[in-house]
Amino acid sequence: MAVVDTVSRIMDWLAEDVCPLVSLKLPDASKQDAGYEFKEVHPYVLGMYWPTSKQLLPPDVEDVQPGVLVQVVDGTDEVGGDSETLQIRLHLSAWNPGRHGGDVWVPSEGRFIRSETDTFRPGYDDGWRDAWSFLDTVKREVKNAPTFGGYAAVDRTRPVTFGPYEQEGSVVDFYPYFFAHVDFYVVENVPPSVRYAEYL
Repeated sequence: MAVVDTVSRIMDWLAEDVCPLVSLKLPDASKQDAGYEFKEVHPYVLGMYWPTSKQLLPPDVEDVQPGVLVQVVDGTDEVGGDSETLQIRLHLSAWNPGRHGGDVWVPSEGRFIRSETDTFRPGYDDGWRDAWSFLDTVKREVKNAPTFGGYAAVDRTRPVTFGPYEQEGSVVDFYPYFFAHVDFYVVENVPPSVRYAEYL
């Protein structure tokens, strides 16, 4: 149960401490033009698998993008030891088909407000920046993370690695969706086996 518990605790940490730091566009696949009044949300947190349809989403989740998926890539368990190491991959997603008028902030009476123009410029620049700004925030928070639930912690002897989503060594173009990942290791304390203790 330790692996499931660790994934759940990392999901809780992301939802409570990390995702509120980030606001990204919520997709509307039917409308991406100048008339689209986009909505920004905090990324949703999911565990192990991306839902393949909206019917499989949790009730409070509008879409899997923007989102972060917590996945166990690999793990090791010391035989006779009291610790387990998990390689965690955080899959990050963002949606942004380009620059909408509301993306532009203009000065007004000594403060900045969103532009109300109905302009839209399709392109990659804003989307990849959204995904990689999300990645920078997640990476920073992972490096500074406390323990997860008091018994699992980031393994600070190993590097945090990151990169774009790739297939067969090539970065895949899913415009207007953009994907990246952050990998790190978690060490968790595992209660000793009762059966093993009987033989000591």
